[in-house]
Amino acid sequence: MKHWTEIDFQNWLYGLKEPDSHVGECAECRAEMERLEQTRRQVVREPEVSQDFLAAQRRNIYSRLEEAPRRNWHAWRWVLSTAMLLAIVAGLTLPRWHKTAPPISDEQLFSDLAAMEQSAEPKAIQPMHGLFEQ
Repeated sequence: MKHWTEIDFQNWLYGLKEPDSHVGECAECRAEMERLEQTRRQVVREPEVSQDFLAAQRRNIYSRLEEAPRRNWHAWRWVLSTAMLLAIVAGLTLPRWHKTAPPISDEQLFSDLAAMEQSAEPKAIQPMHGLFEQ
């Protein structure tokens, strides 16, 4: 049998492959498997943290929270709400600043439509004329 590849060892680590007879016979593959198993045990081991350290950390957090200046967010909520309401009212009441096409007569409209209909040039090409006019 051939030696296990790196992929074989990864599959074994994730529980996707069972050790076969080669691992039992090959000292090199067995040593690699033991090394990986020892590394896995070290990685998943819980860190050693004393209760005193955790309690001191918790006291430090509480003291910082007590020292932090208290902010009055209640007043800011009203300010922001009022500002948003004013922005909405201003947006709805201010006149619209958009261009409108100048009014044309019915004769001009019909002649323009007839000219467009009789043109041999495709309609998709017409907007490109503006790029080349001077």
